[in-house]
Amino acid sequence: MERQSGAFECNVCAERHYSHTAMRGDGRRILFCASCGMGMIENPPADTSVFYQDGYYGGAAHLEVGYADYAFTAEHALLWARLLVQALIGGGRVLDVGCADGFMLRGLGAAYETYGIEVNAHAAERARQGGVTIIGNDVLADLRRDEFRRHFDVITSIATFEHVLDLRGAFRACLEALKPEGVLIFEIPLMSQTRDNKDWLEGSYEHIYYPTVRGIETLLGTFPGYSFTGFESDIKGYSSTYIGAVASDPGVFARVEHLFRCMRQDTPSGLNEQESNVNVAYQVVHSFRPSPERILALPPLIEKTCSPRLLTHLMQLWYADCTDAANAEWYKTQAANWKASFDNLQDVHSKQTRYLQALEESKKTDE
Repeated sequence: MERQSGAFECNVCAERHYSHTAMRGDGRRILFCASCGMGMIENPPADTSVFYQDGYYGGAAHLEVGYADYAFTAEHALLWARLLVQALIGGGRVLDVGCADGFMLRGLGAAYETYGIEVNAHAAERARQGGVTIIGNDVLADLRRDEFRRHFDVITSIATFEHVLDLRGAFRACLEALKPEGVLIFEIPLMSQTRDNKDWLEGSYEHIYYPTVRGIETLLGTFPGYSFTGFESDIKGYSSTYIGAVASDPGVFARVEHLFRCMRQDTPSGLNEQESNVNVAYQVVHSFRPSPERILALPPLIEKTCSPRLLTHLMQLWYADCTDAANAEWYKTQAANWKASFDNLQDVHSKQTRYLQALEESKKTDE
């Protein structure tokens, strides 16, 4: 393994060598730590706030930086997280790091005190108007204030940690802000060992970190007294993410592990309604993997969370499935036609062969 050095220092394990690189579509190199495997762009900027102007959440945004339609993306990207929080606790203090306009928090209900950290001033104001208490715009600077130490029952961070300059510091700040029975739930883009990473390499150029499973697990293992669990989330038609959770209380951690297993079950069979909703929200709405069993389990989820955007998303999934089915039927018909044509050619060839053999025998008889 080639070990490069220079100005590189891993934020996770302090290793000063990187083993290999990858190239982003904008020409920036990603350096992967030789020890833990965590990826980080070469020469990260000193200030990342320039990425998160108003256009980041729509309008002027494009595929390279930001969201073309944040509201639609949030509908299918965050539903599983909201239902998971509700399944974990029936009420309490919930902080969303990178809350945008507060979409996930607003859906929790009156039993929850909702807090957010958001760098985009316009989105933060929309969240505030929706009842979210915005505590700041920087997870490191704001969450470490004494008033928030051991303060939250749940902290969520969905597609946010990859944007910070100090990844390990951001995780530590979140863990220190949790109550002893609290839990951190996060999702982060993943550089997969088995799936295509093109969505992370050819867009989202505001990302600073490019995590691997080994890098994430090494990072989480540096916090004594905490247990962690997580898995690669293979989204159909898209690059992978990593969904994880961290907790110090054994009972809370066991509950998280149970809900993660419910999320990943092949079918919602045997789950109660709350667990089934988490499964369908993750498998169908988030990962784009409908199945007959999951479709049959949709009514309680739709009754609980119905919105025009959710229905639009489900219609897109069903349309894609119907198109695939129609194409499969077309190919099945074509295969039958091709087989008939092949059989006919074989028959013609066989007749020609018998004719030539008979002709050859006739010539021998005449001689």
